[in-house]
Amino acid sequence: MLIHGIDPSRVKAAVFDLGGVFLAGGVESVRSFGQRHVLTPEIWQLLRDELFSDDGMWAAIERGERPLLDFLVHMQRQIAGRGVEISLEDARQFMGNGDPSAATSRVRREIVAAAERIRRRMPTALLTNNIAEWRPAWRAAIDVERLFDVVVDSSEVGTRKPEPRIYELTRERLGLAHAELFFLDDLGPNLKVARSLGWQTLKYDDTARVLEVLEALGNFGAREL
Repeated sequence: MLIHGIDPSRVKAAVFDLGGVFLAGGVESVRSFGQRHVLTPEIWQLLRDELFSDDGMWAAIERGERPLLDFLVHMQRQIAGRGVEISLEDARQFMGNGDPSAATSRVRREIVAAAERIRRRMPTALLTNNIAEWRPAWRAAIDVERLFDVVVDSSEVGTRKPEPRIYELTRERLGLAHAELFFLDDLGPNLKVARSLGWQTLKYDDTARVLEVLEALGNFGAREL
């Protein structure tokens, strides 16, 4: 039986994003940054398109190719080019605080509990676009060892969503076929590539709907730990 388009009986492993799934916020804070610094919505949208494009500097940071400071300085300069001066600390707060993974108050406890139940039934993986400077904090915010069999951090492996290579790497580490994987993420482009490979995917846009699917997954699988 399908649950919101997902067939739990076909799932042999569950793959989760971090920000926007286990941790609330992030994207919303980036979107509101322009308003916080008197940038018009149109100008901030143009700047965001450049700053966070798949071939831009932020993508390089997430692949571990450059340090965070390079991005913050670049962001300062781009915004100054639009007539608004911000400090380096302002730039560091583009996701609402200097390290968006550090605030444990942002952890969605119900998702953590659901992932724990699923891991008792099947392998689980974390597939996150992240940066090296934030790694200690987000690993402290959630119990990574208890929740996941596999952790794929873009800044460690040198590739990021939605690049196909990171999905293949996740599949290899789980030792399963693409068609046996389920993936939960809050960004459509990340899900699109996974779906094209045969993964079953769900977008995190409604917590109640997500929990229904995760509860169903927790009732399937051969492993009982």
